[in-house]
Amino acid sequence: MSQTSGVYVSGDFSEPMSTRHNFANQYGLENPTRAMSVYARIMHEHTKRQLSVATDSARRRSSSATPPESSSTSISSTSS
Repeated sequence: MSQTSGVYVSGDFSEPMSTRHNFANQYGLENPTRAMSVYARIMHEHTKRQLSVATDSARRRSSSATPPESSSTSISSTSS
């Protein structure tokens, strides 16, 4: 695990360090408990919105789907 020019590298995986930098700047790490609480609250609201969007989308899809054939249709057979 190494850091080179603002990039986190671990094996074949690498990513910019900007996410960590932005978190530290936005939430202030001098009070980590408060930073964690604020971040958790934001992520909770984000998750609730995402779930609501997914639920609404699923409802739209299911209401526009064609209903299955009625089970009252019977199949007749003749025996000899």
